Amino acid sequence: MNTKFRKGVMTTLAALLVALPISACSQSSKGPSSDPAGPTGLSMMYSDSSAYPFNKEWALFKQLQAKGNVQIDVQAVPSPDYKNKLKIVLSSGTIPDLVTEVTQEIVLEFAQNGVLLPLSDYMDKLPNLEKKIKEYEIEAELDNWRTKDGKLYVAPVMNEAALYNTAPVIRMDLLKKYDLSVPETMDELYNVLKVLKEKDPSSFPMANLVRAENIRNLSGAAWGIDPSYNGFVYDEQQQSYTYLYTSDNYRQYVTFLNKLVSEKLADPELFTSSLDSWKQKMVTGKSVFTYTWISELAQLNADGKKNVSPDFDLAPIPPIAGPGGKLAASTQRIPHGIVIPASAANKPYFEDLLAFVNYLYSDEGNTIVTWGEENDSFTVADGKKQFTDKITGATSIQRALWDSGASNQNYTMLYTYDWFTKVLDNPLVTSLTEEARTNHWFPAIVKVPKLTSDQKEEENMMLTTLKDSYAKAHDGFVFGRLGNDADWENYVKDMENKGVKKLIELYNNSMK
Repeated sequence: MNTKFRKGVMTTLAALLVALPISACSQSSKGPSSDPAGPTGLSMMYSDSSAYPFNKEWALFKQLQAKGNVQIDVQAVPSPDYKNKLKIVLSSGTIPDLVTEVTQEIVLEFAQNGVLLPLSDYMDKLPNLEKKIKEYEIEAELDNWRTKDGKLYVAPVMNEAALYNTAPVIRMDLLKKYDLSVPETMDELYNVLKVLKEKDPSSFPMANLVRAENIRNLSGAAWGIDPSYNGFVYDEQQQSYTYLYTSDNYRQYVTFLNKLVSEKLADPELFTSSLDSWKQKMVTGKSVFTYTWISELAQLNADGKKNVSPDFDLAPIPPIAGPGGKLAASTQRIPHGIVIPASAANKPYFEDLLAFVNYLYSDEGNTIVTWGEENDSFTVADGKKQFTDKITGATSIQRALWDSGASNQNYTMLYTYDWFTKVLDNPLVTSLTEEARTNHWFPAIVKVPKLTSDQKEEENMMLTTLKDSYAKAHDGFVFGRLGNDADWENYVKDMENKGVKKLIELYNNSMK
């Protein structure tokens, strides 16, 4: 571990260890139960969400432990504090047997320091995981979680398929009223927004959920500027990384947004609007086009029908094509995973630990943690699972599952396509996802550079400066403080001098 990093971590550890709800892995230190036939004691560092606080009395959790033949000592950490405390615990030398919700960046950082167990060395003990990796055809994305030597240090949480659940959405009732076609290109979108502005001069037709990156993340693939790794992508033809935020496509993107803002076709609070403010604009008709989650539309439409008109119909549409093509928002099929400390390999219950992880990837284990208890939260008819009225009759299917301990991101390792579509309970998501698959709307996976600890520290220092400069310039181009050729040339040179050239060199060297 880098000396500078170790000193900082250990100083922080000394100050915060008392406050950590990690009790030195009490159950883990005992290993298996003294009764050979009894459950194996394991400890788990758990990210505890206020949306569904951990409850050791969940019947589902008890069933999972019984079927997995384990007794789990859950060490709950409030979600807002989790990332910081996670790093402290992984640096402490006293790590629970199972550490949940670990992101890619942290996995790669600590894998190189010998802290984590290389699960790829034990795949013979994890046949269910190996099977699901093949079934889900997810190796390209999983490769971004491997270290340079090809080893895997995480049990990944995996989605069986990408979903078209974020989309451009527009007031279909207004398109019908004014005899307008659904926009298929960015130019057509501009023309539609212009007409809708003329029909209601007090409106700002386009609104944005939150922050500048939201629009970029949800529409950027169509502009050819997303997905990326902090703005960088690997060009297979050139065998080199390149920076997208100084490309011609990026200039077209900010020019387009500036055009919408300057003509009052977009909300002046495009980058600063709060979630509540955005909702208010959409459900009162102040704005009529946005990018959002399809699963949010039911409530927006219910409020819109009350506030505006019984005909109010905010509906998702296919991706709007731009210079990058007709592409949807990037979908991440591996959001995080569980890691195991390297020291676990020396524990007498190591094989039981791996057996439990393997069980989480089994069909039986996955059914428990996603569907819940049979005949209580779901039934099976003709081999197909359906949620019971207890679940579907709730205000929210997802909320009902959370309250029972199901769909818990700490121990749910697989999300099947069938399950996801039934949780979302929105035929539009299903039909548009099928269309997305057929027409290849989902963008390719971005290759993440595999950096050493020292390279990562060097990267972090440059990215801090680069991101700050980018954010200021981005705001300037969109809101008209920058815009002429000289401004653009100065911006490109500034970005190159502040780290783009050095980072490209760093990333290219990591590929060797």
